[in-house]
Amino acid sequence: MALQLSPITTAQKLSRYDLFTFTSRTLADLFDLDKFQTSNLLQRMEQAELVARIEQGKYVLLGLTPERVLSNPLYIGSNLVTPSYVSYWSALHFHGLTEQAPRKVFIAICRRKSELTFNKMKFKFITINPKLFFGYQRVYHAELPVVIADETKAILDSLSLPQYAGGITEVAKALSIAVEEKRLDLPTLVEYAGRFESQSLTARLGYLLELLGQSTHGLQEPKGPVRLDPHNTDRGEYNARWKLYINTSLSDLFPTGVV
Repeated sequence: MALQLSPITTAQKLSRYDLFTFTSRTLADLFDLDKFQTSNLLQRMEQAELVARIEQGKYVLLGLTPERVLSNPLYIGSNLVTPSYVSYWSALHFHGLTEQAPRKVFIAICRRKSELTFNKMKFKFITINPKLFFGYQRVYHAELPVVIADETKAILDSLSLPQYAGGITEVAKALSIAVEEKRLDLPTLVEYAGRFESQSLTARLGYLLELLGQSTHGLQEPKGPVRLDPHNTDRGEYNARWKLYINTSLSDLFPTGVV
């Protein structure tokens, strides 16, 4: 079979199998190739600009329109590790919940992986507990498939680890936009939050929802105390209801005011 393979037919078959990223081992197994044949085929595919090497032994499928793939970091990011999904600041921006465009693509995964730079794009991998691997969807972005957190999960992921979403002020603004535009189902938001089993997330979410005039029914009362901004060493005023130190000013959280 190896003698019949051409770079184009190989790329077409990889596409049919949804192998948007793949390893040299995957290619060898798929086409029953030895090590030399695999290396030779990959070299020819790279020369034809049908694939590009991301890291040692791992490739991204460019197909017949490489410029479309290389200009879509969300697509590349969501295919670098399986399973994974784009979240945090990247997902907030995708959903129009922040005007600030992050310089990295933030990706939730269940195992440790170092930050990766490919084609001048940076990819940051955030390790999460497998029980938190939910609330994502497969959408098409610029005609390419992307696995990304839905709006609710993107906000909660970001509230849980605000350092990967531009900080607590950026997340608060995103939550405010989502509430104002009625883009959140509050029962789903509360149900999702409960699955985190995180006192800090519950405290931050409850406090911000109350500021926005929203119901917090169903949120478990946190034990605390925690800080609203985990990366601000100041404690600030203490909110007994949510066992939370308010160490960020209200004007920073909601520059346009709250309900």
